[in-house]
Amino acid sequence: MSKSSTKVIKLTELNEQDISDGKKLFPADKNYILKEVQVRTENELLDWLVDYVKEYYETFHNPLGLVDTTIETIRSASFSNSQLFQEFYNDLAGIYRYKHGEIQLAFLFDGDSHYTKYKSEWKVTFMKWVTQLLHNRIVMRAFLEITVFGVSNEKQLELILNRLKLYVESHFQLKTYKYRGIQEVNVA
Repeated sequence: MSKSSTKVIKLTELNEQDISDGKKLFPADKNYILKEVQVRTENELLDWLVDYVKEYYETFHNPLGLVDTTIETIRSASFSNSQLFQEFYNDLAGIYRYKHGEIQLAFLFDGDSHYTKYKSEWKVTFMKWVTQLLHNRIVMRAFLEITVFGVSNEKQLELILNRLKLYVESHFQLKTYKYRGIQEVNVA
């Protein structure tokens, strides 16, 4: 008898604190496998985000590869506090669960586990959404201000992150409230 190639993920090993404090952002926010995937890929995707912002800027705003003081600053900048973007990540993760987080597990005929399927789909979607968001000058500027040029005080950082959050909410036409969760925004 051969072993199955499907890896079983034990949800009992999960700490309730790890999965976004067990907080539901909308009534059907019950896909715990997807939440686990998002928690476990957070650091990897945030590190990718920090590197990708610089790469994206150079590709689209300096296609000739000319080196000036701004490009030198961007290339030489090192940023290790990717946790500053944790709220941004959690907003995108919640929006993804709202739009794509089915509760009912589908039959997978390719032998992969649901964990693997959700992980690959979440990573691709996160990277695609970040790329779309970076097309906007407000988002690009916010990321560069934090990662490359530095923020001088806590108030300035808070204002930049609020600007980023407002743009994400308007882009997806969803608003994330602290106590009411995710709500659709009616655009007139």
